[in-house]
Amino acid sequence: MNHRPLAVLMLAGALLLSARTTALQADNAAPGTAGGIANTAVAERRMDVAIRTELERLRQREQALDQRELELKTLSAEVDKRLSELEKVREEVSRLTQRKDEQEAGKIKLLSQMYERMEPANAAAVLAKLEQQLAVEILQGMKVKAAGRILDNMDPASAVTLSRSFPALARD
Repeated sequence: MNHRPLAVLMLAGALLLSARTTALQADNAAPGTAGGIANTAVAERRMDVAIRTELERLRQREQALDQRELELKTLSAEVDKRLSELEKVREEVSRLTQRKDEQEAGKIKLLSQMYERMEPANAAAVLAKLEQQLAVEILQGMKVKAAGRILDNMDPASAVTLSRSFPALARD
């Protein structure tokens, strides 16, 4: 809660007290002048009404500010809650992606072992029909000698293309 309006209320009260004190002093300074007393009383009432009006306006403003502060706290809590939920989802997606990558790596390793055991000419014919990235990953999972025999059984253009892809995969 902001206490500035409270300070303004206290200041307004002090001004009211000061105005009344000044009016009483004016009454005491000029005894017997009925016009001075009447003018002072009217001025005092006007000031009292003005101060009360200002105090009411400040009270209403303070209530509006308190309401706004409550709304902001509620919104902030909602944002924090959603951020927390998003972080949990992000962590879950990251975990699932890592799990998927590990499964794919396991499958490629298994494929590498299978192609390594095949006749080099048959393996070369099948690898030539696969997507380039998959073929390179399978070759990378093999022993160098087996991969060399398979590349030796491919047509030269396919062997060059796959060979050039090795450094590109290392950069990814």
